[in-house]
Amino acid sequence: MISFQNLTAGYGSCHVLESISARAAAGEFIALIGPNGCGKSTLLKTLCGIITLSSGRITLNDKSLRELPLKMRARNIAYLAQSREALPTMQVEEVVRLGRAPFRGGLGKISAAGETAISSALSRTHSEPFKARRFDSLSGGEQARVLLARALAVGAPVLLADEPIAALDPFYQLSMMQTLKAEAASGKTVIAALHDLSLAAQFADQIWLMHQGTILANGTPNEVLDNENLKTVFGIKLPVGGFRPLELAP
Repeated sequence: MISFQNLTAGYGSCHVLESISARAAAGEFIALIGPNGCGKSTLLKTLCGIITLSSGRITLNDKSLRELPLKMRARNIAYLAQSREALPTMQVEEVVRLGRAPFRGGLGKISAAGETAISSALSRTHSEPFKARRFDSLSGGEQARVLLARALAVGAPVLLADEPIAALDPFYQLSMMQTLKAEAASGKTVIAALHDLSLAAQFADQIWLMHQGTILANGTPNEVLDNENLKTVFGIKLPVGGFRPLELAP
C-alpha cells in the first residue's frame, strides 16, 4: 500500500502539486487521468523518489519513503517512465534484465527466481519473439512493450506506469491493460497515467482525476467519470450509452 498526505512537489520553486492526499491499496488498479500539464507525471515521479517532495509525507506500507534505503525503494516500487529511453545497442533481453538490478548479488548474478521473472515479463508483454534483437531496431510500440517488461521484471509490490500504452496499436493497448489489471489482481498496487478514458473506465478499480495540480475526484469509474467532472477537466461530456468496453478478438 502506498499513500501520501498533503503532498506538495514540483521543479525548484515551481510547485506543480499542491497539498494533495490519496491512498492506493494492495490489489488496486488506479488510473491517473487528466489533461496534459495537470501533474500526472510529476506525481508518479514524486512517489518513486525521482522528484523530492517540498512538503508532506509519502508512506509505503506505513513506512516513510524517505527512510527507505535506495535499494529497498527500488525493490518495492517499479517505475515505467513516459520516455522510451534505454541503451540503444543493448539486446532486448538485456534491457529487461536491468529490472533485476536491485536484487543482484555481489558478483552481479541473477537468481533463478530472477530469471523466471525476466522470462515471464517478456512473455506477458509479447516481447519474447524479438528478445535477441537490438533495442534500437524496434518500433516505438515494441520499445514501449520492452520497457514495460523491464518494469514487470522487478516484481515490486508497487508499479507506477506513465502512459504505458502510448504508441501501441489497439490490440497491444488492450493486452497491456489486461496485463496491468492482472498485476493488481495478484495483490500489487498499480497506478497508471492514462489518456484513454474508455480504457480507464473499463479496467481501473479507482480513478484519480487530476486538475491543475490537485486531485479533483477520487473514486470508482462510475463515481468519477460523470458529466460534471468531464466538462470541468476536459470540456467534454459522457458519450451516449457511456464508455463501452473492448475485447480482444478470439
